[in-house]
Amino acid sequence: MRKIGFFMMLVIFGPTVTGKTSLAIKLAKKFNGEIISADSRQIYKSLDIGTGKIPFESTFEKHANFWIVDGVKINGFDIISPMSRFSSADFRNFANPIVKNLQGKNILPIVAGGSGFYIKTLLSNYSTFGINQNPKLRKKLEKKSAQELYNQLLKINKKKALSLNDSDKKNTRRLIRAIEVTLDKSQDIKNNKPSSEDNLIIGLSAPNAYLYNKADKWLIERLNKGLIEEVDALLAQNTSPAWLDSLGLEYRWITRYLLKEVDKNTTIERLKGDIHGLIRRQKTYFSQFKDITIFDISQKDWGKKLEKKVTIWYEHTN
Repeated sequence: MRKIGFFMMLVIFGPTVTGKTSLAIKLAKKFNGEIISADSRQIYKSLDIGTGKIPFESTFEKHANFWIVDGVKINGFDIISPMSRFSSADFRNFANPIVKNLQGKNILPIVAGGSGFYIKTLLSNYSTFGINQNPKLRKKLEKKSAQELYNQLLKINKKKALSLNDSDKKNTRRLIRAIEVTLDKSQDIKNNKPSSEDNLIIGLSAPNAYLYNKADKWLIERLNKGLIEEVDALLAQNTSPAWLDSLGLEYRWITRYLLKEVDKNTTIERLKGDIHGLIRRQKTYFSQFKDITIFDISQKDWGKKLEKKVTIWYEHTN
């Protein structure tokens, strides 16, 4: 078995109904992997059907902070109770130790989900993760003004310098860290150490009409499998209707239906429209990720091409 690199991580992102979890489970079995769910609603306990945690045909065991699904561990389910707050920074702090632990055990971390800002936060963190502070360099840089620091960063990392907003250009702490990271990364390149580019980011997509049709069918299936009863149970447990409404999508419209604010036909039609809108937004988010490889799941041979891509990356990443 090959050695998992420190920064080596497989990321699967895409709109709802593209089969991210099923794919992640399949790849985890083939490449000795473990999954980290990157979904801002699957973190909640008792929000299972509405968030589509797993395929209905899967077998599973529930544990604190993770489930075992079809024999594969998925971290990130049931982390907190409904109405609790959980930010993208909280997700990063939750996921980072898991990723490090898996890599240390030679297990491939597979991050899968539809919350792009969770994934972006994790990947952004990994671009500097493991780069320690350099006290000697910092002591020297702290004597310089913000303008002097920016000019230095401009010389050694023009791309990074030009990407900073006006506030960051005047923030000495952030400028010092940017210089510190740039110089450390330059040394890493010389020493052929692994970098954040060792990650493979996979995007699952398809034409809108194809995804809309899948989403509509999936919604009806979930309604038939207990979605309304799940929301009713949450309300019975004194979960705030306002909080459920703030989650949007299934929890918003089913809550309004149960409170008799809308009828069932209106609920379904409005929910379909909102899910279609989510799909469009998630597809737009692809542009946030550098070097993402997108596969069209409406194509007959997409699965074979994707698996070949992952195999080549897995076998050749240092």
